[in-house]
Amino acid sequence: MSANMHYTIILYSIPTLGIRETARMVFDDVEGRIGKVFKEVETQKNTLISNRDSVHVKVEAIDHKIEKISDVVFEWLKEAQILIQEVENLTLQDKMQQWNEFRKLLKKLTTLNAKCEFDPFSTPIPSLEHFSSGNIMCFESREKTSDQLFEALQDENCSIIGLYGRQGYGKTTLVKAMGEKVKYLKIFHKVLFATVSQNPNIRTMQKEIADSLDMKFDKNSEVGRARRIFSAIESMYRPILVIFDDVQVKFDPEDVGIPCKSNRCKVLLTARCQEDCDLMQCQKNIQLGPLSKEEAWTLFEKHSGIHDEECSSSSSFDILNIAREVAFECEGVPKLVKDTGSSLRNKPIKEWKETLDSLKHSMAKWQIFLSFRGGDTRYSFTGSLYHTLCQEGFKTFMDDGGLNTGDQISPSLLNAIEASRLSIIVLSENYASSTWCLDELVKILECMKFKNQMVWPIFYKVEPSDIRYMRKCYGRDMAQHENVLGINSERVKKWKSALFEVSNLSGKTYTTGYEYEFIQKIVEDANQIKSRLQIQTI
Repeated sequence: MSANMHYTIILYSIPTLGIRETARMVFDDVEGRIGKVFKEVETQKNTLISNRDSVHVKVEAIDHKIEKISDVVFEWLKEAQILIQEVENLTLQDKMQQWNEFRKLLKKLTTLNAKCEFDPFSTPIPSLEHFSSGNIMCFESREKTSDQLFEALQDENCSIIGLYGRQGYGKTTLVKAMGEKVKYLKIFHKVLFATVSQNPNIRTMQKEIADSLDMKFDKNSEVGRARRIFSAIESMYRPILVIFDDVQVKFDPEDVGIPCKSNRCKVLLTARCQEDCDLMQCQKNIQLGPLSKEEAWTLFEKHSGIHDEECSSSSSFDILNIAREVAFECEGVPKLVKDTGSSLRNKPIKEWKETLDSLKHSMAKWQIFLSFRGGDTRYSFTGSLYHTLCQEGFKTFMDDGGLNTGDQISPSLLNAIEASRLSIIVLSENYASSTWCLDELVKILECMKFKNQMVWPIFYKVEPSDIRYMRKCYGRDMAQHENVLGINSERVKKWKSALFEVSNLSGKTYTTGYEYEFIQKIVEDANQIKSRLQIQTI
């Protein structure tokens, strides 16, 4: 029986029962029906709360690094939260007046509860290789860096992120792939890209950004363009990611129109060294290192096609042995590994040998790098050593005192260290008092590990044990650095570790005697390895 028919019967009963009794019957009946609906609404609401909590638990249990929650799950959760709030708001109002609203809510609740099962609940996130169109292989070294990058991009307290590493390491490829990934995961509404390079051109960067935003400029001034870009970004309903590639000098992103201090925008930049990231005031710096030897070999195999032919002949076995050497001489630089492998595909063994010979020396611009404390030995021991090495024909780098600015080692010195075959470290009394010297030392030891560079320590009027155990002047200087930077400073920890490591390397100690005789012995040793210090160009 419908509600209208029911009330009609009650109305016809008025003459018999009396107006007062009939009114009471109508009121009791309506109140009973509302009470029943209200109880059903409460039941369905509690069921929805339980379902919502269960879905939340399932969402939290998903590994968000490898699984993407289906969009319908988040849409359902959002709808459920809104509906629960609607019910709670309506419950506070007069039930009699909200009869129709309760019935509508009951229908919505019932429908939404029936939709709390999702198939699929989540799907696997494709690899970075997928997002890079196959330009990235899923090596452990790359996955570790990409995980750090992904975590930083989701950190609400980090608005500017720097990814630094040597040219050819694949920084651009990695950030572009990461941009596609975060866009796929809807972490960012848009991903904008602009190339910076050595001479930043604001107008060029603005044009790249505008093209990504499908924007046409009606103003020619850089300031007017910047305002248009700024306004467009601020009006977006979800945050965007801006990638500045190959940053080599400092510039202000706000000159381009990027609101760095806004929660509507996150900036990711690539640079060749950490110093450039620091100049851009990055809150998080992530290093992209070289490939491991086995990773380099795997990549080289793919691009050289070394296993495409049968390796049955002796020449094929020879090529295989040379191929491994070639891959390792590429020093873990992905671009060099790819280009070298591709250039040698189906080539005779003679070309493989020639390439190997060239690679052994092509990565260096300097044969010898001198690291020293200027105030201690520039115009005495190190100056004489530099003069003698140059006379012997060695291409030697010695900082003239004009490359260092500020508290940290300059990019020019870092590049010179990377581009050398041998580093000679003159560890004098006040060497550890210089933060520049200590940063040089850290970089030199990194190149020894990752680039197979040679390192010769010279213990000039100091004992290796005093350096190893931080005694005398070395203990005093490190204590001073701790006072300035903090005892738990990561920079200080790196310096201590580097000093300990270099003190354990085989080197030469000078205490007394004729310095020219000591220098001559160093030069003689350098001549013994002169073939390893040759510099050629591929």
